[in-house]
Amino acid sequence: MQLYNTLRCRIFGHPDRPAVCAGLQPQLDMCGQDRAQAMLWLTQLEQATRPH
Repeated sequence: MQLYNTLRCRIFGHPDRPAVCAGLQPQLDMCGQDRAQAMLWLTQLEQATRPH
């Protein structure tokens, strides 16, 4: 995961930051009912968009 312990993005402003990050428009279904569900959604998104 590209988050610091403070939950801030480690690659914000970095040239290797995926375009999906800049274009991400959070939706209610991404957040789920709590932080754990939101982090699961983000983890799955990160895995799906990881460069090969």
